[in-house]
Amino acid sequence: MDRGGWNPVIRRREVGSQLGDPKEEFLITIFVDNIPDSMDPKGLFNLFQKFGLVKDVFIPGKRRKASKSRFGFVRYDCEVTARVAIQKADGLWCDNKALRVKCAEY
Repeated sequence: MDRGGWNPVIRRREVGSQLGDPKEEFLITIFVDNIPDSMDPKGLFNLFQKFGLVKDVFIPGKRRKASKSRFGFVRYDCEVTARVAIQKADGLWCDNKALRVKCAEY
């Protein structure tokens, strides 16, 4: 049947519940402390991208009160990848500072 150059498109429903709600994404957050002043969020993203697929990176504008060090957060969607990143990046030297990496506590 000629449809005037248009091809019909069949859309698939998102994976999730019967109501069509998309599947909730589960993210693991890592806390990174002692970030050097020279490192920006893009640099932190590139550093942790080596351990797995990074979903999100955030470095707030404020510093820790006691040590005056910069801190940030990195999020992964895989728990195994997050644990590998914590093991490999904890104690890693960046610009004469050793990063302290652990699982974020809320």
